[in-house]
Amino acid sequence: MTAKQNPEYFEELYALEIFLLRNNTLLTHQELKVLYAAMSGKTNAEIAEELCRSIATVKTYKNHIIRKLGLNGKDGFRRYLLKMTHIGFKEKKN
Repeated sequence: MTAKQNPEYFEELYALEIFLLRNNTLLTHQELKVLYAAMSGKTNAEIAEELCRSIATVKTYKNHIIRKLGLNGKDGFRRYLLKMTHIGFKEKKN
């Protein structure tokens, strides 16, 4: 089963989108997929292959994400990824 067929993948994308919207950040669906894949530790080449896009397009999406999140370049993006993977973005279920 590929990530695109996995129901958990869609649930996690939705949870990430809700988290970002609550923080007043609106990403396109493709940018959301790139952010999620980057949070999963995938390289630009792996993301490009998964999304059937070029590496240059993935880099463009990442630059859009950096701008929309107000991050300080690639280093800010890396720190954001670390924060998101350690702190998380999902609501805790009781």
